[in-house]
Formats: sequence, C-alpha cells, structure tokens
Amino acid sequence: MATASRRFSRKQLRQPDWFQGASENALEYFESHKTLVFSAAAAIVAIIAIVWGWQGFKARQDVAASHEFTRAVALYQSEKYRDAIPAFETVQSFRWSRYSVLAHLYLVHSYLATKEIDKAMSAAQRSLTATRPNTLYRQIALFTLAGIEEQKNQCQTAIEHYNEAQKIAGALQSNAALGKARCAEQLGDTKTAIVTYKEYLKENPGSPFAIKLSELEAKGSQGAAAK
Repeated sequence: MATASRRFSRKQLRQPDWFQGASENALEYFESHKTLVFSAAAAIVAIIAIVWGWQGFKARQDVAASHEFTRAVALYQSEKYRDAIPAFETVQSFRWSRYSVLAHLYLVHSYLATKEIDKAMSAAQRSLTATRPNTLYRQIALFTLAGIEEQKNQCQTAIEHYNEAQKIAGALQSNAALGKARCAEQLGDTKTAIVTYKEYLKENPGSPFAIKLSELEAKGSQGAAAK
C-alpha cells in the first residue's frame, strides 16, 4: 500500500528548522563567549601536547634503558658481577622505564654474587618501593629480602617478609612457605613451623620435608607430655 506523503502547512514552512535554529544559537553563544571558547580550546590543545610529550618521554626512556639493560644482563651472565653493578644502577636511573624494576632485582643478586650482603639487603629494601603490590616482581623482592635476612640470622623479620611473599599468587609461594617454616623452627616456634610445613606439603605432596614435619610433630608431642 502506498504511504500518503506528509503535507506541511504554509505556517510550518515559514518556521525555521531545528538545524538552522541550533546553528544560530551556537553562533550567538560563540560571539558572546569568544574568549572562553578560545581559552578552553587552548587548554585542550595544551593537555594533548602534555600527554603526547609524556608518552614520547617514556618511550625514549624505554629505548635507552633497554640498551643499558641488555649490556648489564650480558655482564651478569658472564659472571662479571662487579661490572654489572654500575650498569644496573644506570638502568635504575631510568625510573619511568619498565626495565628499572628488573634492574633493582638484578642489582640485589649482583651484590649477593660478590658477597656484599649489607649492600644486597639495602638494594633489596629499595626494590620493594620499585615494585607494585601483588605482582610477581613484588613477590621476588620480598622473597629475596627474606632470604638475606635469614642469612643474617634476622629470622623474625624474615618470617614477616616470607609471609607477605606467600600471600602473593606466584611461582615462589611454596618456597616462601618453606622459608617461613625454616625460620620458625630456628626461632624455636615449633607450632608455626608445623603449620607452615603442612601448608608447604599440601602443595608439594611426597616432598622429603614430610620427614621434617614428622620429627617436629613428635618433638611437639614429647614437649606436651613432659608438661
């Protein structure tokens, strides 16, 4: 069926359409607020320029850091640890680069390789500030710091860092639990050691640490019987 064409009255034809009205209103607003419009446009252009410049700056930092990081890792892999240390420190100076975080972690292990434990601990503590919460890098930093503290017989602090590392879902969860159990045992905290060894064995059934758990449980039972 053919659709009847819409007819407009003369009055309707004489009325301006919505586009014409909107255009005239916009032009009128522009004329009366010209300074404000130009200021807003300038602000938008400035913001775009800042964002663009920042992205360019970060990209240049990444490129420069990449070259330095490649050189530093080559020295590290060649076991030239003393030469690798200043190279990784240079990478750290590119603080907005993604390579900076890795440089922090490699620097810790470079100091460990040269047996400079105090410097390794200081570098490990700084690495915590360079890593984001709940990331694998944070877990590595916590686990490494805890390991150094354990070497220095600072087991109470080591347990805290092992515990934080264990809470992060990542490859070192089980190892962090094992470190915490080991330190608890060293401090004579048999109860915490037993609980943590059980957590470790839950994820690693058949581990020889089951023997260690049995020994601790027997020791705990003997202590309870003596009381």
